[in-house]
Amino acid sequence: SSNNNNPLMQAATAAVGKSIKGMYKKLDSAGFESGEEFVVAIREGRKLGSDIVLGDRDVEVTLRRVTEGLAKTDLKVFLSPDSELEQTLQQLVPSNMQSKMTGSGDSKDSMSGDLSDEEFRKEFSSFVETMKTKDNVRKIMGQLQRVAPFLYDALVSERDAYMAAGLNGLNEIETIVAVVGIAHADGIERNLQMNGWVSGNPSCSKYR
Repeated sequence: SSNNNNPLMQAATAAVGKSIKGMYKKLDSAGFESGEEFVVAIREGRKLGSDIVLGDRDVEVTLRRVTEGLAKTDLKVFLSPDSELEQTLQQLVPSNMQSKMTGSGDSKDSMSGDLSDEEFRKEFSSFVETMKTKDNVRKIMGQLQRVAPFLYDALVSERDAYMAAGLNGLNEIETIVAVVGIAHADGIERNLQMNGWVSGNPSCSKYR
């Protein structure tokens, strides 16, 4: 595509990538270990002698698609404090944590949501775990799809289809364990079902 060689697009993609990397770096420095589930999955897979397949789409392609999605998104609506998405996120944030994030707390050492603050870090960690419940993720992803469909496609649905196609190509293997982000689980499942896969409920009791 011509966008691949567009200097402006390349610069914008690099800026988006830098912002995302900076966010993860800040979380990691605060001890959150983002992506730890994938590290554990690889480690455990190697212990069992399993073949490891990195099944997500190339990050540079995703960053370019996110940049293109942002260009097509009404950011004023997307970032509006009155948007459905923003309202839902606000409802999930504990009230005491909201004051720190906005800097409206009475305490001078609230640090306005500084992840180096131990108390805030614990509260933020609890908030992240609340966000990761399947019902909350489905609600937030549904709202993201309505408010910013192009961004949703770049971040979620296109990658769901890509990862499902990769899994479908491994269907000759008897046992496959796929470790994916919770926001992708439903979409990957839907794509696999369209390819004839059937849902099952295997017992994991023998591994406990």
